[in-house]
Amino acid sequence: MSDGPWKSLPLRPHWKEVAKRAENSVFTLEERREAMETALKKEADELPLKPVFRTVGGHGGLFGLAKTVDALRQDHPGSKSVQTFLTYLTNQEADSSSGREIVVSAVADMLDECLLDNGRSTEEHYLRRDPILWERVEPRLEAVRELIDTRALARRLVSDSGSSRSAHHPPKRSGLDEGPQL
Repeated sequence: MSDGPWKSLPLRPHWKEVAKRAENSVFTLEERREAMETALKKEADELPLKPVFRTVGGHGGLFGLAKTVDALRQDHPGSKSVQTFLTYLTNQEADSSSGREIVVSAVADMLDECLLDNGRSTEEHYLRRDPILWERVEPRLEAVRELIDTRALARRLVSDSGSSRSAHHPPKRSGLDEGPQL
């Protein structure tokens, strides 16, 4: 018996956990949402928010950002999340938004794109490996995606950027009373 296509999914472990929970019907919608939110937080852990805040100064200044973005691109060449964030950051309008709001918008856009990219990769993988299983997994993933508010998550991530990072893991159910809902 196979462990399911999620095992061979060519994505990072936290996205495999999302697929695993979507594939297995014993996980509740809330448990699936926790796993997806955790995966997004792990993607955002790589973001260089402190250097960006030093540049924008928290009061709307995008001047000097180009140099910082170029330096950050050089510092994080292999990170798709960071590169996407920096691209969205440079595309922000400096109208009346504060520096914090500019960063929140860029983080939210990066999270949206991350959801889309990983969703497409998961769909392609499942369609190649087990299209019938995908018919059950896809609505579960879509239901979870509808629950995720990337803008609110981005606000939390940006406001937490000054604090020490804690490890993001979906809660494990280890006790008999903490198992999946029946």
